[in-house]
Amino acid sequence: MATTTKKTTTAKPAAKKTTTTKTAAKKTATAKPVVKKTATTKTSTKKTTTAKATTTTKSNEISVTGNKKISTLMKEFNKQFPYLNLCIFYSYARQQVAKGENITPIEYNKTLASVRRADSGGDISISGNKKIKTLEKEFDTVFGLYTQVCFAVKEGQRHYTSGTQDEMTLAAFNKLCEDSGFKKGAWV
Repeated sequence: MATTTKKTTTAKPAAKKTTTTKTAAKKTATAKPVVKKTATTKTSTKKTTTAKATTTTKSNEISVTGNKKISTLMKEFNKQFPYLNLCIFYSYARQQVAKGENITPIEYNKTLASVRRADSGGDISISGNKKIKTLEKEFDTVFGLYTQVCFAVKEGQRHYTSGTQDEMTLAAFNKLCEDSGFKKGAWV
């Protein structure tokens, strides 16, 4: 009988422990999803906040696609960078510049798709943290167009960026032009 009692006593606590463990496991399992939901909600909130920040950043980016008119692109660019302008030329203009010839920008009422090189295409995103030389190279690579970032000094003379200016970001160079008292919205 002592053995039976021990077995019963041992079995009962084991059963209780098992029951307690199951109950604790159920409570833990129940508690964990609640914690996870809360954590998920917090994570979702963080993701939403991040998404909003990204959306805000994207709203400050200019999307350049083939169906965009050059005039629209120039207005968007000048709105974001009021002391700068984007001049877009056919690719052969690069050789004309090298020869010292005057070049004429592409007509503003045309779309990029209608003037780009036939074997090119894609999209470009313009933001303030993009270097000037990178932007100009992207227009050449993606659209096959010769592009220059320009500015107008106080006296109204227009210049293309070059040298160390091309190493600056669009936002930094725009700020430099503002601080230097250059013309704002000269091409709008």
